[in-house]
Amino acid sequence: MMRGIAIAAAAIVLAGGTARAHEFMIRADGPTAQAGAPLGFSVLSSHVFITSQEMEPPDQNRAGLFASGQRSDATLRPDQPTLSYRGSVRAPSGTFILWGTRAGQVWAVTPDGLKEGNRRTPGATDSFVMEKFCKTLVNLSPDDPGFAAVTGDRLEIVPVSNPARARPGEEMAVRVLYRGAPVAGEAVTATYDGFSTEEDTYAYSTKAGKDGVAKVKITHPGLWMVRVQHSAPERTDDYDRYVARAVLMFQVP
Repeated sequence: MMRGIAIAAAAIVLAGGTARAHEFMIRADGPTAQAGAPLGFSVLSSHVFITSQEMEPPDQNRAGLFASGQRSDATLRPDQPTLSYRGSVRAPSGTFILWGTRAGQVWAVTPDGLKEGNRRTPGATDSFVMEKFCKTLVNLSPDDPGFAAVTGDRLEIVPVSNPARARPGEEMAVRVLYRGAPVAGEAVTATYDGFSTEEDTYAYSTKAGKDGVAKVKITHPGLWMVRVQHSAPERTDDYDRYVARAVLMFQVP
């Protein structure tokens, strides 16, 4: 595997076009919540981790609670001062997941650069739809296996080892799944809150192995995010490829 520290991704190459799409993240108001109590969260979109820089269109965001194999939606309201959307769930017992999706947007590479468009856009040489997914783990416990729950997102990062047991200086394993199957060879990047205020800058970089597993070196306590991107051919009247991004967020004690 390839590993590196302080990786700055000034551009994300999308196999034929170049884009700098914002990461889609969910930040819980706290790493834990009492069963039955409300837990607020923010839906963020940013190049800087982990502070929101823009608001995605309101009709393209969904978020809510995943627990006991069930997914439920939360009502989202815009919070313009923080450039985010706010929501709340009622916490179940044990480890649970805050999930979020940003609906697909169709983009194309044109003579004027990359912009929203499709295969019929004049001069377009590449078109793709990009969808985003996020999972945030809450109430992590060393003895609770809920950290490894699979939500069924089209692209998903699933912890193999429990983040509650992670310690600075050690590695934590995650698996990348696309349509439920392991994905090999994709770049996996990670960082923690406060590592850098520069855009697209990560604390660690590696690649997923043949079994889709990547090992991330944990270098600092606090709120971490791990992200991956995957592209697959998918020809429609509007685009030629499907591109997905997935983010996993968790607290390291």
